[in-house]
Amino acid sequence: MVYLFWSRHSPFYEPRLLDPAYYHGWALRILSGDFLGDPVFYGLPLYPYFLALGYKLFHGSILAIKTVQVFLGVSTLFFVYKIGEKTAGSAVGLLAAGIGAFYGPLFFHETIFIPESLGVPLYAVGFYLFLVFLEKRSFLRGLVLGVVFGLAALTKAGIILFIFSFCVIFFLRLLRKRESLWPVLACLLGFLLTLLPVTAHNYLYGKDRVFLTYHAGLNLYIGNHPGAEGVFAAPEGMGSNVDAQLEDSRKLAERALGRSLKPSEISKYWRDKALRFVVQNPRQFLKLCARKLLLFFDAREISDVEDYEFSKNFVPFLKWPWVTFGALGPFVLLGFLACWKCRHRFWIYLWTASYLLGVMLYFVNARYRLPLLSVFFVMAAVGLFRVYESWKARAWPRVFLYAFILLAGVWVTQLRLVGTSWARDYVNAGDVYLEKEEPGEAMRFYEKALSIDPGSAKAHLAMGLALSKSGRADEAKERYLKVIEIDPSNSQAYNNLGMWYDRKGDGEEAERLFLKAVELKPHSFQAHNNLGMVYGKRGQYEKAIHEFGIALELNPKSYRAHTNLGLVFYRLGEKGEALRHWEKALEINPEFQDAKLALKLFAGRES
Repeated sequence: MVYLFWSRHSPFYEPRLLDPAYYHGWALRILSGDFLGDPVFYGLPLYPYFLALGYKLFHGSILAIKTVQVFLGVSTLFFVYKIGEKTAGSAVGLLAAGIGAFYGPLFFHETIFIPESLGVPLYAVGFYLFLVFLEKRSFLRGLVLGVVFGLAALTKAGIILFIFSFCVIFFLRLLRKRESLWPVLACLLGFLLTLLPVTAHNYLYGKDRVFLTYHAGLNLYIGNHPGAEGVFAAPEGMGSNVDAQLEDSRKLAERALGRSLKPSEISKYWRDKALRFVVQNPRQFLKLCARKLLLFFDAREISDVEDYEFSKNFVPFLKWPWVTFGALGPFVLLGFLACWKCRHRFWIYLWTASYLLGVMLYFVNARYRLPLLSVFFVMAAVGLFRVYESWKARAWPRVFLYAFILLAGVWVTQLRLVGTSWARDYVNAGDVYLEKEEPGEAMRFYEKALSIDPGSAKAHLAMGLALSKSGRADEAKERYLKVIEIDPSNSQAYNNLGMWYDRKGDGEEAERLFLKAVELKPHSFQAHNNLGMVYGKRGQYEKAIHEFGIALELNPKSYRAHTNLGLVFYRLGEKGEALRHWEKALEINPEFQDAKLALKLFAGRES
């Protein structure tokens, strides 16, 4: 709660960027009446519905939602204790919960709008209930366990491999012993029934056969292609936020195959690309898997949303000496090697290995490690107890062995296989202020990003946007030229430069730049819209209608394209069609002033 209080000073407190913005927006759409959401789910749906319920109960309070997530984190620690008690005794359980209570990355991530804030406690509850199920199996316990596993899978699908593995193992054991299969069947039934509404939604509403979501194929490709490094990096031609990836992945796949694709076909396209890489480069793939395994145990919090270390710039509370994975990791590895006295150790290994296998097939980041923390805390406590017991018994050979294992663990966690740069984080912080219409504050962060990485095309592009919003258009132009010098394939820079020339009245140069932007990124609705504006100003209305039509085909919710298309139809005398597009623009964005002005002038002239 103390951290939550101080985190209000962070620019990332509100969910304005990346995944938090995606889930926040999804929750708001649910509240506005779009309960079914997209015809086929791109992201796992439990968390946005949880958010929507919270917004409904707490009247849209972000603080209230984060407080609920904090208390869910406290419940996680209770189940950490129970897991420790079940596997190694109450003393280990208490120590494990104590480690978790002071683990900085845990309370840090609990206040971020990401599915893991709900998934981490569900994973902890699920594994604890599984241990209870092992001790006394019954139909009801199996059914409850299956439901909890299903809910956990709807926040993070990494649990699925464990569920089917344990069911197969139990089926084989119980068949051999001729014991009842009903408890295990009940677990499987509860699990599948919990997931059934999602699959049914995709099939009945989206008319597509997608089990849960259709982003798996793209994620597989992100983790497995010739330039992959084991961490998230948006593929060439795609944006870094979820909405951009959703749209860009679709358009790139459709462009490659030359036809419109269903979500399942989009996922298959990217999955097939990834599998071709694996088949054609088996040695590189195995090296990449080994790299991901080592990255999973990296001491740093490799972030794709908010960075733990970077956030210390805004929340001094994080600078306190909290436990981090740098300290935890070596003892976790020791605990796994020294847990011979632990009960249910086979299942601890299977739980961990099955989840790790899923991560190794995709890519690594800090929040993907969170679901395993409930077991990692216990293993770290086991490791600490083994060191203490050996030291107390003066069993020096064992002490030296444990010391060697800990040193090996330090080596693994400190490998630093990928570089660290806060340039991206400073750009993200600046983007928050730019969205809040504070370009001066945004530029301060962009300058810091450029001081770290002067060759960051993303930072120069963002600086250009901020300068443009500050009325310093000529300085913005220089930034766009710098972006093109650094990255000649940057479509957005050509588009923004075209806007500069258009405002200066140089329509020919603006047209050339917009055409270049379209050439580089044919699915850029912005470039098509801007090209239509150039043609509309020249009176080339057929060309303008064509470009606006493409823009709306690419993005049917572009209120600017609807407004511009309405203006063209009005000039052609097709007033009914013009009115329809202006009304559509205001339906999408009721606050868009250009559409309001067009309707006002239209009403005045008609009267």
